[in-house]
Amino acid sequence: MTSAAQQTFEVVGSRALGMGGAFVAVADDPSAVFWNPAGLASGQPAGATIEWVRFRNGDRNGTPAVGRWQRSAKFVSLGTWPIGLSHASFDETVLEADAASGLIARRFSTRHYGATLLQTLTEGLVVGTTLKYVRGTVAAGPVTEASSGEALGAGAARDGVTHGVFDLDASAMFDARVFRIGWTLRNLRSPTFEGSPGTAIELERRSRIGLALLPADGLIFAVDLDLDTADLPGGPSRMVAVGAEHTLWSRLAVRGGARWNLEGARTVVGSLGASFALRPGAWLDGHVTHGRAQGERGFGLALRAGW
Repeated sequence: MTSAAQQTFEVVGSRALGMGGAFVAVADDPSAVFWNPAGLASGQPAGATIEWVRFRNGDRNGTPAVGRWQRSAKFVSLGTWPIGLSHASFDETVLEADAASGLIARRFSTRHYGATLLQTLTEGLVVGTTLKYVRGTVAAGPVTEASSGEALGAGAARDGVTHGVFDLDASAMFDARVFRIGWTLRNLRSPTFEGSPGTAIELERRSRIGLALLPADGLIFAVDLDLDTADLPGGPSRMVAVGAEHTLWSRLAVRGGARWNLEGARTVVGSLGASFALRPGAWLDGHVTHGRAQGERGFGLALRAGW
């Protein structure tokens, strides 16, 4: 049986997540190697970021139930013109129904090692590609714990079958100074990772477009739209995201946004974020996300530098 991994764009990038995930056409900092590699050309000549993000849904103290999940991410990148380097780790655990065991905790963990290369096609238009080596681990086991939090924690600690594959991301950015248009295609080869006999996880291909308006220095409005539908534990997902960022002065920037699902459950997730300049060119980023009722909750921190 082959199932799809939770493939949302909103898994890393504290600045991007603070804007609700409307970032494909913004992407002008080192996190661009994930969101839109071609966006590196719109930022500073060189930059780096170190990030940590965590998400979950549902009541962790409640009885384990199908659809409960948690995921975390760590991300390090170095971006220059015309190359970038990155390392990311994503760890996801989901409670799923199983015909034999009833309820299982399925873990899918990946480590990404990427090299990004940019090319200018014409003035304002840049394309980028990231060649990445991905090591994936698939593990699953029956749920015996009394609460969702305990079940997810036990699932996240399981060892599984690991192997590596090469994959590719592609992107484009058109920068007209007062607006930008971006496009990203992730997981071009849609690699599949084998788990226990008869099980496998496919890292699905995902594509997104975005538009960013830059009406004044320090002010950005953005909107993103998924071009395909993801098969997530909670049902099908195709997101639209809107966000804004305002640099109030040289040491403080604030941002906010929201995203909602155009397929299945029309859930809405809001977000807020801020950045504080530790010194010129070095920022501490933070964000929180919050969905309605038992929806998605998340937070993250990042250190970001440009020079």
